[in-house]
Amino acid sequence: MESQPSYSNYRWVMLVLSALTSLVPTIIFVGPTVFIPMMMEDLNITTAEAGIIVTIVLLGAGLTGTLGGPLMSKFGIKHTRTIALVFYTIGGLVPLFTSSFTVLLLSRILIGVGMGIAAGTSVGVTMDWYPPKERPLINSLNSILSLAGSFLALVLAIPVYNAMGGSWKMTLELFGIAMLITTILWIIFAKNNVQTVSADPAGIEVDPSVTRPVAKENVLKQVLRRKEVILLIVAYLSFMLASQSLQTFLPTYYQTDLMMSAAKSGTITSLISLASVVAGVLVGILMAASGRRKIFMWPLLVLLLIGCVGSVTLPDGWMLYGSVILIGLALNGWLPAMFTSVMELEGMTPEKAGAAQGVILSVGMFGGAVSTLVIGIIAEYTGLRNALLYFSFLAVFAIIATLIFPETGPKANRNRATM
Repeated sequence: MESQPSYSNYRWVMLVLSALTSLVPTIIFVGPTVFIPMMMEDLNITTAEAGIIVTIVLLGAGLTGTLGGPLMSKFGIKHTRTIALVFYTIGGLVPLFTSSFTVLLLSRILIGVGMGIAAGTSVGVTMDWYPPKERPLINSLNSILSLAGSFLALVLAIPVYNAMGGSWKMTLELFGIAMLITTILWIIFAKNNVQTVSADPAGIEVDPSVTRPVAKENVLKQVLRRKEVILLIVAYLSFMLASQSLQTFLPTYYQTDLMMSAAKSGTITSLISLASVVAGVLVGILMAASGRRKIFMWPLLVLLLIGCVGSVTLPDGWMLYGSVILIGLALNGWLPAMFTSVMELEGMTPEKAGAAQGVILSVGMFGGAVSTLVIGIIAEYTGLRNALLYFSFLAVFAIIATLIFPETGPKANRNRATM
């Protein structure tokens, strides 16, 4: 007979550690974007070269995102995230020694590798430490913390820069030190959940967070054989192609085509982050209360499509602002549902769920990085408005994929059991 898993109160310590390891790495990723003008002057680089500072991180993450699952199977969840955090830390500490654009890019590549390896670990930690009823809220919190990291990076960067005597290198170094402290705290206090136990056929209790797959094929191949994972790969890739291009170029479009000031375009696009936080909180609560997941996926992606199209076709006014808010609601609204659904697929272990999330995110991040490069080329021939509009319609594929995706929530399972 299979024993029921028990979930230790230590999970609240893990919640704090997970919060730090979601928040601080995002600051490391976003922080340098504030100092691009200073970097261009100090390192004598062009605008195009400066854009690579962001793109190369996403490319690195996309190319290494599939490593997380196999590493979790071999070393466990804690040690896999430790490896990722070490890459983040080294990349975060390098800027102080930056004397050339090449060295700066090297630091960004290291951050991208860390991002890729870490991609699947949040799902692994959540599934390992929290009971099913708490997972929707934890997934929502993880999504919100990433946005909070971006917000903090943008808010803190200039004040810290001024306090450091106008040195962007010292400012980024302080962010790197915060990353180092976070990594040390994770190494000391993080654990695999040895109290989450289940019985194997022989009646021996085993820890699902450190068990190895019985099948000969590796964990990545196992999850890629699942139709549901392929559907989510298609959905997330389409989502990233549509949304990443808009997040990157929407302020520029508003300034060049709608003749807005830089301040106004920034204020309007900041509505995306605000709406995303609201959506993340609401979806987490509603998922936990309703016991459903699918209803928070395709309908929100429909809102994304409407918002994307409206944001580049409507004139300045309240309908334009409403469209931007719709993008924000969709941006962080459907992701907690997707992450929770991955955990609830039949036969999922923390390692398998982490591998699935890793490959889903890596493909999407790679696509998002490529989209920012491709859209600039297309815009030279069609104009920025039309290029953004074309990419917006890629959200249709995400809608179709999530419509086909099965319901995984507990209420749907109960309904099937009574049929």
